[in-house]
Amino acid sequence: MELDILAFGAHPDDVEIGVGGTLIKHAAMGYKCGIVDLTAGEAASNGTPEIRRKEALKAAGIMGMAVRDNLGLPDARLQVDEESLRAVIEVVRRYRPKVVITPYHRDRHPDHIRASQLVREAAHLSGLHRWPADGEPHRPPVIAQYFLAVFEEPSFIVDISEYYVKKMGALAAHESQFGQPSDTDWRTLVNNPRFIHMLQSRDQYVGSLIQVFYGEGIYREHRMIVDDITKLQGWKRKMILETPTPLKGW
Repeated sequence: MELDILAFGAHPDDVEIGVGGTLIKHAAMGYKCGIVDLTAGEAASNGTPEIRRKEALKAAGIMGMAVRDNLGLPDARLQVDEESLRAVIEVVRRYRPKVVITPYHRDRHPDHIRASQLVREAAHLSGLHRWPADGEPHRPPVIAQYFLAVFEEPSFIVDISEYYVKKMGALAAHESQFGQPSDTDWRTLVNNPRFIHMLQSRDQYVGSLIQVFYGEGIYREHRMIVDDITKLQGWKRKMILETPTPLKGW
């Protein structure tokens, strides 16, 4: 299966936090999208790899993803080494995506930083005919990055207003991570109820930059080519006449 968009996360739930709405929107538009979790999240304070895998697959179903794989690399010990590069290269060659999305390379979390470096290097090496990995060479033409713990100036913003309830539903599927502290073993940043409110506030702020209710910022290191400038979109001035979708039931 060839994919239009393939998003990588260091941990199950990273993609949902940073770019979940964008993937949901593009899947709804008919594009084939997929997620690859580099680790099983076994070092997390709550949940087990088995529980987190079930949650990840449930979230993928909500999002309309064509595939969701897990490479089983070591959580909290991600490295850019030959074994890890080979694993990512083989996934890239298998799905041959047009767009690869990784965590932002200047995040605070060491695993997010290494995940970004690992995927970006693998995406390049995947195009080398003589690199020792299975599959036919393929170098994705577009590499983009999404924000997690750090937010900086995005290269562009995706309006996800219409799909925000589904984004919240996908996050809620990761119950072991985002459940209330009384239901989990350890109190963490993400199972504090404030975390979801902070995430919603950020998505609202990003949306406000283009005058929509919710947005996700995407970062590109390299300049983009635009063949048809009439396809560019400006502010959506209808916003003040619309009402946001209520965030309940997720």
